[in-house]
Order: sequence, then C-alpha cells, then structure tokens
Amino acid sequence: MTTGSKTASAKHAAAPAQADRYAVVGNPIAHSLSPEIHTLFARQTRQNLVYEKLLAPIDGFEEFALGLRDAGYLGLNVTIPFKIDAAKLADELSARARLAGAVNTLKFDGDTIHGDNTDGVGFVRDVTGRLKFTIENSAILILGAGGGVRGLIGSLLEEKPKWIAVANRSHERAVELADEFGVEAIHFDEVPAEHFDLVINGTASSLSNAAPKIDPETFDDCTLAYDLVYDAHPTPFMQLAKQGGATQVADGLGMLVEQAAEAFLAWRGVRPETNAVYQELRRRLDALPPSPVIQR
Repeated sequence: MTTGSKTASAKHAAAPAQADRYAVVGNPIAHSLSPEIHTLFARQTRQNLVYEKLLAPIDGFEEFALGLRDAGYLGLNVTIPFKIDAAKLADELSARARLAGAVNTLKFDGDTIHGDNTDGVGFVRDVTGRLKFTIENSAILILGAGGGVRGLIGSLLEEKPKWIAVANRSHERAVELADEFGVEAIHFDEVPAEHFDLVINGTASSLSNAAPKIDPETFDDCTLAYDLVYDAHPTPFMQLAKQGGATQVADGLGMLVEQAAEAFLAWRGVRPETNAVYQELRRRLDALPPSPVIQR
C-alpha cells in the first residue's frame, strides 16, 4: 500500500506543468516568424511556454484580444494593422508606448493590461549593433507614417541624429506625425533634393511586392537603406536603394528578433541572446524559394 502511494506521488510530481500561452496577432499573419523566434528564445532560456500566430478580424481587435486574455493567454505581440488599437486597449502604457501612441506588446496581469512598444529599441539595437551604423549626427528619412513608424521615432531621437524627415503619400498625415515628434515633414517629390545617411521604409509597399514611389536619386550617398519588412530575398525597396547607390541595404529581420527579445524580457524576466536566433532564422529564410514578402 505504501509502495503504491509513493509510486502515484512520483508520477504526479513528474507531470509537466502546463505551458504559458502567448501569441502574435495581426491581419495578415500567416507568414510571421514570431512563433519560431519565441520558441527558440524559450528553448535557450528554459522557459515553459507556447507561442502562436493568430488572425484577428480587421474591425474586431479589442474583442479578440480580450477573448485571448480571458482564455488564459499571458501576453500578445501586436502587428499590422492593430498597433494603435492595442494602445487604446491597454490600461497602462510604458513611457515609450505613450510617446509612440502605438503598442506592439501587451502583457496581461489579472484584469490589468500593460502596453509597451519595443519596435524602436529593437530597430536601434539592430542598426547600431548588427549593422554597425552610427545614428548620432546622421540625417534620416522615414517613409510612411503608420503605427510601425510611430514606434521608431522616439528611440531614434534618443540617439541624437542631426535631423529626421518623414515623407508619406498623405502629406497631411506626415505633417501631423512630424509636429507631434518635433521632426520635419517633406513631400515625396522633394526627397531627392536632400542628403540622407539612413533611409527607412515604413510603408506597406513591400507587402504588395512594390517599391515606394520615390526617385532612386534619394539614395545618393546613402550609407544604409533599411526595410522594416523582411523576406528570403531582397525586397523591392532594397533593390531600388541598391540601384540608387545605397552603400548597404537590410531588411527588418534583425529588428524583428531584437524587438521580440525585449518583449520576452517583459513577459518572462530574462532577456535571451539574439545573435544565434537571428543567424538561424536567416539560414532558414535563405533556404526558401522566392515568396511574397513577409512581415511581423
């Protein structure tokens, strides 16, 4: 009798704990690499979690996110087109999320929803660390004025660039964003007249397998042209930048990994090492045939 009791207790003790649940939410979402990234992070740091990618209805983000919280999910990454919706949903915002007015990381703590934006710090870490570009005293052009761009500007300003200009198809929207952050707004047709050390594509053009409609001369003397989306092959923006003379081009895979590490830290209290994860994902992408451009 005693032996049977001990055996039952041992079996009970050996049962694995239920994994904590996280997800990335967007629309579209099918090609996101976030599950692979967080699975590698969890393995590296020995964290017991599962991470999914979930398609939310375009007009139903709040209800969808709250349903996940009520189902026991502990946190979400948020991507196109819900980052501003996520900021409205959060009860508490980090300083950088409040500055951006956009959220890409939600943490559920009981009934309280914490919102953060890790895009900017992820971008800066990739650009200054992996790509060895110096933001300080540089001239920067950002194409686009959406939620993804909003997360970058505050972190870029902290690095003390010489100036930042924003160009958008809707110039009025660029002006609103520029006024909010204290940077400059310029028209698309004025872009080639200026010199930029760093050009960032924050438009959705690459998702449609197209380059933004700017003159290739924009990239004269450009040191780095950076597309916020990523793919197995150079994006149309990267091809345009090379054609125009950019010294170096890069996609957003490094930013994706770095911003994910910051979210992982917020959720799990440990920051994973990113270089090995980046190299593994780049290896996987390089092995793929030509495909539609992937985004976070």
